[in-house]
Amino acid sequence: MKKILIIDNSIVIRSAIRNLFVNNQGLLIYEANSKEETEQLINENNFFVVISNLFLNDSPNSEILELLEKKSIPTIIFSSTLEKELLTKHSNIIDYVLKDFNGFRYIYKLVSAMKFCRNENVLLVEDSNTVSNQIKQILEKILLKVTIVEDGIKALELLNQNNNFSLVISDYEMPNLDGLELTRKIRALNYYKNSPIIIITKTNENELKTKFYKYGANDIILKPILQEELISKVINIFLNLKQIEEIKAFNNLIDKNIITSSTNIKGEIVSVSEAFCEISGYTKDELLGRNHNILKHPDMPNSIYKELWETISSGKVWKGELKNLKKNGDYYWVKAIIEPNFSKEGKIIGYSAIRYDITDRKLIEIISITDGLTNIYNRRYFDEIFPKIINSAKRKDELVSFLFMDIDHFKQYNDKYGHQKGDEVLIEVAKCLKDSLHRSSDYAFRLGGEEFAVVYQVETKEKAFEFANMIKNHIENLKIKHEFNSASAYITASMGLICKNANDIIIDEIYKQADDLLYEAKRNGRNQIKMNT
Repeated sequence: MKKILIIDNSIVIRSAIRNLFVNNQGLLIYEANSKEETEQLINENNFFVVISNLFLNDSPNSEILELLEKKSIPTIIFSSTLEKELLTKHSNIIDYVLKDFNGFRYIYKLVSAMKFCRNENVLLVEDSNTVSNQIKQILEKILLKVTIVEDGIKALELLNQNNNFSLVISDYEMPNLDGLELTRKIRALNYYKNSPIIIITKTNENELKTKFYKYGANDIILKPILQEELISKVINIFLNLKQIEEIKAFNNLIDKNIITSSTNIKGEIVSVSEAFCEISGYTKDELLGRNHNILKHPDMPNSIYKELWETISSGKVWKGELKNLKKNGDYYWVKAIIEPNFSKEGKIIGYSAIRYDITDRKLIEIISITDGLTNIYNRRYFDEIFPKIINSAKRKDELVSFLFMDIDHFKQYNDKYGHQKGDEVLIEVAKCLKDSLHRSSDYAFRLGGEEFAVVYQVETKEKAFEFANMIKNHIENLKIKHEFNSASAYITASMGLICKNANDIIIDEIYKQADDLLYEAKRNGRNQIKMNT
């Protein structure tokens, strides 16, 4: 049982934080409202994390922090004032969180990740002792175990010998084997082919960033290392790993479910298994004599069922994946194998089907292509789906629009308002992009950092620009205050738009073309769109 201590004068605040973890098994919550009470509790218990206010009645000058540092207890400051200097003044402070609604959510996220990643192993590849020691100290604050090696060759040797590293953080500029080549080689290792990799570098070049993402890096951090940024990115990665592990564990429990049914020549159900009834929510009496279209989900196109029926009615076996509708309105995914039943004379007399529940696998697939922070598609899915969109449009001789954007002066926003607020901006911009799309052929992506992209199809270049301009205005109309934005009083984005016939698009060049237009928009004053001629 892991113990958490909440320190605050207000019983309301303490209760609110306690309620965050009421359903979180494995946590034991303690409360204190004074320095004296805190000292007694920490002498009697081992707390894996403390959530503390800055000021108490008997600690008017933050003496409580000195006590917690003396005991080396990882501490999250939860206060109505922003005190950045405390991060360097007190070695045990993980982060500071403002007392507002989003602050409560961030505390839950941070503690949940720390609970999950406690004692997880991180491989740090860095040839600078100063930088490696700085990163090690930051990661150890969130209870990670850090192993340091000086170059990529030693890292590969260690990875080949051990399969216990949950995360690799590597410098780019290193002797013998740089971070780019190391990333490529790690992705070739079977055990680590999907493991998260963060690259740290002093080189801020988009071409290099593109290479890293294509080689398989999950994220990039620019030097000098900012503690809040590193913790935020590592926490997001471990929360994603936590989600995947939870889904895999649940998937093991349902692995043995077998869903079967059979129909007559008309497609009317004549038999179903109990597993079928359990997953669909229907009883046998409700299913027998009915057609399988009772399970048809509105998300599935009619063309799938047309292909299915044409295949099995011609005497062949159909295999595919179907999203089905439950009786209660929920859904489930199945991998289905449907084949005809023949009489002695070789005539089709009915059909039999066996299905495997793949709902959780589908959820894992969704997680793997979804950005953990913003909940829109990630760079991995962009690299996967964009060539398919282009090839499909080529066959139809259609236009394809690629809108590449960057939030204006985002670094200054983070420096002024903090990385927690910066994350909230990324979430709001992503939601704005998603809400602006209304067709299944339109996609929104977070490509990394503050960079986003939208891929969509329209009939003319004029409509492509109108749509991009609408998105640009929607972002500014979020009215998120940004006093360091030279283009507006609010958060805005500069954009580069490529709209071409798909047959004229070279996939390896379109990203750079859009990036060049984006930077032209920035040079011309920001909060605008530059489009190809």
